[in-house]
Amino acid sequence: MTEVSNRSVGRALEIIKLLSSHESPLGLKDIAEGLGLPRSSTLTLLRALRDYDFVAVDDDGRYSVGLGCFEAGSAYARSMTPAKAAEDELRRLTATFNITSHFAILEGADVVYVAKQDPPNLGVRLASSIGARLPAVGTAVGKAQLAYVALPDSTGPISDDIALELELTRERGYALDEGATALGIRCIAAPVFSDRGCVGAVGVSYLQQSDLSVPEIAESVLAVANAVSTRLGGRPLTRGAA
Repeated sequence: MTEVSNRSVGRALEIIKLLSSHESPLGLKDIAEGLGLPRSSTLTLLRALRDYDFVAVDDDGRYSVGLGCFEAGSAYARSMTPAKAAEDELRRLTATFNITSHFAILEGADVVYVAKQDPPNLGVRLASSIGARLPAVGTAVGKAQLAYVALPDSTGPISDDIALELELTRERGYALDEGATALGIRCIAAPVFSDRGCVGAVGVSYLQQSDLSVPEIAESVLAVANAVSTRLGGRPLTRGAA
């Protein structure tokens, strides 16, 4: 009985996903054939979803996502802050490479660290403690965001070197800090986007003398940042896009 119930729930969710991927309403035949389900079973599921407002049906008998989907999505959006969206991904980064990971937001000319994961037995004290505030232009998490936002007046004039570095950040998709924030510490960061634009950056910090590959770590950081962006309703980063 449980297996049957689970299968029914799964099929109902597949219907919602199918409807949400189409701008126009779909008929019963299109839905059944699209999911490879019998029409009778599909109709039963559609009626149940309609009863709970997760599906709407028009005068022509075609189906689209209902108000219940909007309400559930809105509740998710209200509860899913950028820092919360990043928490699980930070844990995975730290567990995979045994390095510190963090999430920071831009506030004026500074970045503020709002989430962090440290590996066990961390022997080096890093600047990225939760609540710490650092100049954005000197940090990887700051440059990762400054490359994609209008620079605030409080940052002051941007040097040619920083301007070139922000351009390089856009080209490769991540920002790099080689010991500028903390001597002997390398930091790599990538921007996070919501539907409102850049809302933060995921970063990692570890010893420069480590044998960890910069390209490998950078790819992982970028993948994590894109996963967080997707969770927030933003578009994953396309390298080279301003």
